[in-house]
Amino acid sequence: MSVYALTPKPGFERYTIQVGWNPHRTFFATVVDFAWDPVTDPDNEPDTVRIGPVETVLDPAEVLLAVEPYAHIPADLAAALRADQAAHPARR
Repeated sequence: MSVYALTPKPGFERYTIQVGWNPHRTFFATVVDFAWDPVTDPDNEPDTVRIGPVETVLDPAEVLLAVEPYAHIPADLAAALRADQAAHPARR
């Protein structure tokens, strides 16, 4: 399994942003605000992105595109994700 924590873009510092290759043999992406409290901040509901926990994603570009509005994407991240996939290929 691989997990890469990404640096939020300005204005999205409240989010934890991760992408990776998981044991279920799919890429995943999450954008979550773990500190948001709906009781104290009901009018500022955060965005939430979750790709990969249910559906199978075999192209790293798909998860990177989903988190791109929120995070800085390192130039070599797609290649690293493909290497993770190659090291632990999806079972057929």
